[in-house]
Amino acid sequence: MDDRGRGLDDLDEADIAIVRLLQAHGRAPNAHIARELGLSEATIRKRIDRLFQDEVIKVTAVLNPRKTGYATDVLIGIRVEPGTLLEVGEVLAAMDQVVYLGYVTGRFDILVEMLFRDDEALFTFIERELPSIGGVVSTETSHVLRTGKINYDWELPAEFGPGRARNGGSS
Repeated sequence: MDDRGRGLDDLDEADIAIVRLLQAHGRAPNAHIARELGLSEATIRKRIDRLFQDEVIKVTAVLNPRKTGYATDVLIGIRVEPGTLLEVGEVLAAMDQVVYLGYVTGRFDILVEMLFRDDEALFTFIERELPSIGGVVSTETSHVLRTGKINYDWELPAEFGPGRARNGGSS
């Protein structure tokens, strides 16, 4: 195993079952999970601790932007000058409005999702702040009208179900 710790392919059926239960009920007590899986509470606690330690799972409170006054959600595709990719990305990533930043291939070099209080705040960002970032060649902004799914809705693929083979081998 390398220094990145365990990944999904390294988890056994009990770990996968724990992850699935936590995804369905994030505040489920260890005693409840233990009863559901027929394991001891101590075993569940140790397994959950290891899942945290290996950074397979994390706990976070997720805000609903529309309930917090940040209803203007945009995706901005950004092209940058050669040699400035990471520098531009670091500047953007440090901004409070950025909720996602990815270095991508294709038409853009960077794709960011940003949240603003309103269209006026977005306009100010596009008009004043974005052009001041050195290395930006061009941008394309898309206003997200409605979100159908966001990343914390992602669930383990069916391939990580009971009886699956671990590490591509047979069980």
